[in-house]
Amino acid sequence: MIYYKYNEEPCYIVPNHNVNVLRIMNNSIRIKLYHALQHPMTHPIFSVRFDYELLKYLQHKLLIVDYDLLYLDHSQMFMYGKYFPDMKKILMSHDVMVQRYERKRNWLSKKLIISKEKELMNMPNSTVFTFSQKDNDIIWRQYGLKSYSTNFFLDKDIIEATPQKIERQIVFIGKWNRPDNLDGLIWFLENVYPLINKDIRIVIYGKWLPKSIIKNINEETNIKYMGFAENPYMEIANSLAMVSPLFSGAGVKVKVVEALACGTPVVGTNIAFEGISKDYALFMKQADDVENFAKLINDMNISITERKQFKKKFLRNYHDQNIVNFINQL
Repeated sequence: MIYYKYNEEPCYIVPNHNVNVLRIMNNSIRIKLYHALQHPMTHPIFSVRFDYELLKYLQHKLLIVDYDLLYLDHSQMFMYGKYFPDMKKILMSHDVMVQRYERKRNWLSKKLIISKEKELMNMPNSTVFTFSQKDNDIIWRQYGLKSYSTNFFLDKDIIEATPQKIERQIVFIGKWNRPDNLDGLIWFLENVYPLINKDIRIVIYGKWLPKSIIKNINEETNIKYMGFAENPYMEIANSLAMVSPLFSGAGVKVKVVEALACGTPVVGTNIAFEGISKDYALFMKQADDVENFAKLINDMNISITERKQFKKKFLRNYHDQNIVNFINQL
């Protein structure tokens, strides 16, 4: 395993004895800009983590150790696969990038994305995985390429987080330096929050919330910003709902899956629920405007018994780890 991390992020604690961390790469805006400038004709989403020094390290390592498989997690890592054409590779596409950038309505970005994503996904000896059948369908329509779906890994803390007492609160979670998340939160605070019953608390988790927003939040008695939390899942399990007002982005949303696995309803836009089975529709409350968001939150009333039953159903249906089966078959 090799991974990137920002200076303020903790090092990854390896949970399994058979995982060996070979190297930790520094990440920053400056480093990503440097990498992107080295590939001016490639969309930055594919080049910001491509480091020639790391490539040389990989090439040297793979001469010494006969690895069975190169697993490239996220489209930002796919470019490394070009330099190992004879090696079996798994390309884990968290988002199909053509869909993400199509929603931004920038024709140049879309053109660059389509060109590079098609090239990388069609590398020899590569198998593409996504997190939903919806994304598989997009890849087939756009690139004529068969791909396979798998599930997110659910942490033990999520599996053990069972609703105990439903609090009068809703919860937001996300990395707030991502425009997809931040734009939705700002929209909610400006438009929906005034219509929310004031006995409902609002709890916000995640790093990098702008100071200006934190200042405004501190002026409200029923909004609390918690920052980063290693294990917020009992808080999520005991909340009325998680709220996910997303108006851009692509792929299956991890936080929505995690909330459902906690037995917690989610109030969100149609984008928040993309790629998730309609079998769970009872707990996926879709809202299309300000009034719907406010009404669904104010009227939320799903019992602990219903939540526990839903959690069991969700976990029972979710533990089909296709990617593990695929690797075992190699």
